Amino acid sequence: MQAFMIEKLRVSGAGKIEGIVEFTDGLNIIQGRSNTGKTWILKCIYYLFSSDTRPYSPLTGYTDIEGVFMTKRYGRIKISRKLDEETVMVIADNEEILDGEYATNYKKEGQKYLNDLWLRIIGLDETIKVPSNARYARERISWTNIASVFFADENEIDKSDSIVIEDSRYETPLIASLYFLLTGDYKEGIAEIPKKEVANARKQGVLDYIEEQVGSLTQKRVRYIMQLEELTGMDIEKEMRDLTDHIQDVQQEINDLIEENAAIVRQMAEYQQEDANCKVLLDRYETLISQYKADLQRLDFISKGEKVVKGLPANGVCPFCGGEIHAEEDDSYVEAINAEIRRIASELTVIAATEKNVREEQEEIKRSIEELHIRRNEVNRVLDEKNREIQNYRTGLERFRDYTTIQNGISFVNEQLEVLGKKKISELQKQKNPPLYHAKDEFHEEVGNSFDLLLNSILKECNYRSVGYASWDFKRFDILMDGVPKSEDQGKGYRSFLNSVVALMLYDYFNRDGVYIKPGILMIDTPLLGFDENEDGFEGETIKNGLYQYFINHQGDGQVIIVDNLNVIPDIDFAAKGINVITYHKDEKNGHVYGFMPSWRKDLPKEKV
Repeated sequence: MQAFMIEKLRVSGAGKIEGIVEFTDGLNIIQGRSNTGKTWILKCIYYLFSSDTRPYSPLTGYTDIEGVFMTKRYGRIKISRKLDEETVMVIADNEEILDGEYATNYKKEGQKYLNDLWLRIIGLDETIKVPSNARYARERISWTNIASVFFADENEIDKSDSIVIEDSRYETPLIASLYFLLTGDYKEGIAEIPKKEVANARKQGVLDYIEEQVGSLTQKRVRYIMQLEELTGMDIEKEMRDLTDHIQDVQQEINDLIEENAAIVRQMAEYQQEDANCKVLLDRYETLISQYKADLQRLDFISKGEKVVKGLPANGVCPFCGGEIHAEEDDSYVEAINAEIRRIASELTVIAATEKNVREEQEEIKRSIEELHIRRNEVNRVLDEKNREIQNYRTGLERFRDYTTIQNGISFVNEQLEVLGKKKISELQKQKNPPLYHAKDEFHEEVGNSFDLLLNSILKECNYRSVGYASWDFKRFDILMDGVPKSEDQGKGYRSFLNSVVALMLYDYFNRDGVYIKPGILMIDTPLLGFDENEDGFEGETIKNGLYQYFINHQGDGQVIIVDNLNVIPDIDFAAKGINVITYHKDEKNGHVYGFMPSWRKDLPKEKV
């Protein structure tokens, strides 16, 4: 099968009767009275191709357009789009196609794009960029532009100018795209040719950059050379050995100092523990002395009290009963108190002597700790000196080790300077640009006279003999009859017929074997527009029958959709030939279909019964 075909088109809106058209492979004829919405069908399909032009007025009330396409590459794909929106919803049978929202243009970053999807459908694995002008500027290949070549719109069918090139300003990317469809060639790898002033500015910028880099590299090479000169005449290997020995000796000294420092720390910790023990003992002795002093004061108080009591007169009468009291002689505690005082005094003497010894020991410990602090500070100072010394040795060693690196650096700088020199010479020499790109010339060279042969074959098969020989004007990209363009002294019907022949010729040529990409679709709206005016030079029913017979004979080459008015369609039994025919009327009698959009009946004059 061809790359794709449309199976069904559906339009809908809130409260509207759906309009549905089903298509088949090969030839599809949509016929009907004027103003029954036939043209909208083709425009809806083109709208689903990513066109920016709405297919019909929003006054119809129909807001949703849905197309079901059968593709050779991915199976069935449904594309839905709301009127005047720049996104579509895609649902595909094949997992290679991601379902979801696709943008109809490239304005938004990070989205999926409908143009890319259509290019995948027709067979491309990537969205390429074709030349957009003679200097090989690039733009994305556009499926909408390609499809417009195979869609002869009612507004374009009777054009005096080329029906292929709608705007001469954009003809280069269009013809480049058609050339790509034929050959697969899009001038890959050819860079854009800048304008002279741009090229000169670029060249000067490159030259300035080269000069800047040369200056920087030259300074670096001078520094390298000066470093090497400092080492000239020295035995590098001997110097490195001596420095290595010095590093080892100093490292051993550092290790010894570190070990001594650790021993000092350990000794200080022991002395600090002894000092703490002395503090505990002194605290205890002070507490004991305080207790003994308190005992002495208590005994002294008792002794003095006893003396005072003994000097008082004895009381022989009881203060309560008034009876006589016989006082007994109290024992004296003086001797016991004196003995206790002597004992405590002796203890205090011993404690005082012991406390003195502990304090002397504590002072000795503190002196030792201070000496260790001084020694530790000295060790740390020497360690710092040794570390600086070993760092200096290592710096010197690295300097000698960098000797080879410096030599390699000089070689690298020289290589870079050589590269920059060659680049400068290349920039100063005149660069030869590729020839300017002329899309029509490329296309002409590829096609040759094939278009001429095909045009005359179609005209002959359509029984058209009013003029002699048809040819293709690659400059105008249009048909000539006996060397005369159709714009000269020709009527509307004549132009419509010839433009239809051009559309058929392009469709047939792009569906031949050997073509790189085959679009496989053709849509023509009113191929005989104006023919019912009976212009001079037409051969009446012969031309009508001939054109439609050509449609019938070539329906198997892809999908062809023709829209035409009932009063122009020839009297042919299309159904008997297996043609899919859809007919629209302005009434619903006898099973008639009332237009493409059944709910849109405003301004549609009713047919008289």
